[in-house]
Amino acid sequence: MKFEIKPHIGTNEISFGMTRNEVHMKLGKPSFSKDKSVFEFNDVVIPEPAKDGYYENELQISYDENECVEFIEFSGKSSEHTKVFWNGIDIFKTPAPQLLKSISALSNANYDEKDNEIPYSYTFNDIDLGLWRSVIPNVDETLMDVPESDEGKYFWTVGIGSIGYYKNA
Repeated sequence: MKFEIKPHIGTNEISFGMTRNEVHMKLGKPSFSKDKSVFEFNDVVIPEPAKDGYYENELQISYDENECVEFIEFSGKSSEHTKVFWNGIDIFKTPAPQLLKSISALSNANYDEKDNEIPYSYTFNDIDLGLWRSVIPNVDETLMDVPESDEGKYFWTVGIGSIGYYKNA
C-alpha cells in the first residue's frame, strides 16, 4: 500500500486528532494493539502511549491521553506491505544524505543539529518529522556514492507527529 506522509496533517485517510475508534473504522482491526502503560525500571519511569500496528507493524499509530492520533510511524527496512513517500520522494529508497537535503529544501526547515542521536536519528522539529536508522555508513556521508550494500545508506523508520510533538517530547 502506498502512503504519502504530510507533516502536521497525517497520512492518507489517517489524520492527527482522529480518535482510536475512527482509525479502527478506517483501517480495520489492528494486527498489534496495546493500551497506555508505564515502563518502570529502578528509578526510571517512562510513560508509553497506546499504540496500534497495521501491515505487520510497518505502520504504527500512537495515541495521546485522550486516545487521539498524535504520532504516525512507518518502518521501511525490509518492508513488504507499505511504500512511504513525502512530496513524491520515496523515503526508504532515497539515500540518507539526499533525503535530508530534500526535506530541508522542500520544507524550508532544518534538522536539529544539536541532537545527540545524530547520525542515527534526525528530527525536523519545525515540521515534527523524525528519521532513524540503526547503523551508519562507514564512509563519509557527504558523498552521494555510499555503497549499495551499506546498511546505513537509507533510513529505517520515519515518524510524523502532531504540532509540537518533538518540541514536547
